[in-house]
Formats: sequence, C-alpha cells, structure tokens
Amino acid sequence: MRRDHRPYWMHHLWERYENAWTHHFLEPHFEALGSDPKIVRPWHVEVFGPNIVAGEKLHIIASAADPVRLTVWSPQDSQGQITLGDGVFMAGGTRLLAAGSIEIGDACLIARESVITDCDWHSLYDRVDPAPPSKPVKLGKNVWVGDGAFIGKGVTIGDHAVIGARAVITKDVEPYAVMAGNPARLVKRLDPELPMKTRLDLLGDLDGLEAFMENAYREALKNNSTTGWLSSKLWPRRGV
Repeated sequence: MRRDHRPYWMHHLWERYENAWTHHFLEPHFEALGSDPKIVRPWHVEVFGPNIVAGEKLHIIASAADPVRLTVWSPQDSQGQITLGDGVFMAGGTRLLAAGSIEIGDACLIARESVITDCDWHSLYDRVDPAPPSKPVKLGKNVWVGDGAFIGKGVTIGDHAVIGARAVITKDVEPYAVMAGNPARLVKRLDPELPMKTRLDLLGDLDGLEAFMENAYREALKNNSTTGWLSSKLWPRRGV
C-alpha cells in the first residue's frame, strides 16, 4: 500500500477503538498503568505475571508479526517486577523478561526486537532449576536501545546512553556512552554539556501534541473518501 486511503472519520474511529480496547482488555493486566497510554494494536501486547507497573504516556507499537511481551516469571516467595517510567516507548517485538527486577527509566526508547532480561533462565549445571538466580536490570532516563539489542542480567545503564543495533550488553554502561557490537564496546561519548531533548519534552504539552497530530491527519486524509477506501481494498491499482 503506497498511502493511507482511509477517510479521516475512519482513522479517528480506529484510534478510539484501540484506546477503548486498551482500557478494557489490557489495562487490568498491569498492576498500574498511568494516564494517556498510546498502544497501537493493543491485542498484540502480552502482559503476563504480577507487579508490572507503567507510568504516564506509555507508547507501544505492536503487530501480529512483532508482538510486545512484558513477562514476570518468578517463584511465589520471591515476586518479580517490571517498572516502566513515564514516556517510555517500545517498538514491535520488544521482550522484557523478569524473574527479579527490571526497571526502565523515564523517556526510554526501546527499538524493534530488543530483549531485556534479568535472568539466564537455566543454570549451567542445572537445566531444570525452577528458580535460577537473577540480578536486577536498570535503565536510567532517556536510554536509547537500538534494534535487536540484548541487555542481560545485572546490567545498569546510565542516563542518556545509546545501545547500538544488535549490541549485546552484559556489563554496566556509563551515562552518555554509545555502545555497539558483540560483545558491546564503547564507541563514543555524548557531550553532557549539550542540551538533550527527550520524549517527555514532546509529551509535555499533550493537548497541543494531540491537536497537532489531529490537524496533520486531517490534512493528510482530507481528499480521501469512504468509496475511495473501499475501491483501494477491492480493486487495488498500481501506483495508487
């Protein structure tokens, strides 16, 4: 599909449907879910286990091919937890797996197919241990995790750090560090003196942002019609 053929009313109705689905079917699986979540195709988000808490303005983009999974799996006498700060973004295929504790700071960006886990899930010499040891994972504020990155148990990542695509992180990362490779190594340090914009800057004026996005969609879809959308579905044409 080369462009969105939907008329504006259909786009608006679809967003309201996704929001209603989120609040009715998905929100009860969180221990707490902050205000104004934006979940694209929430039926492809799996929240499993206790003590999963998300802050304000959580943004998730999921799909059938790339579901997002937040999983807490731990013994009853040692409850695990996942805590997401305000303004966190997760792309399709993201997996968070906690036996103990995973903490994601405010405004973190987690790209497609990334995996964050606080446990190996099997011991080297006991592959059937139901409670292998875990070590807490913590991402500071405004951490950017690239496509397909892996962050393992016991890792702390400092504020504003960048984890490159496909990087494998098994050791702590300093604030403002840019890491890449397998195993990951330091490739650059960001200048802490330079101003840093985060998702919270974008989301600070939520009413203004929503008005901007609504006007943008109205403009982009203004020439679309219901019959034109039906035609694109039933009789698609090359170049249209």
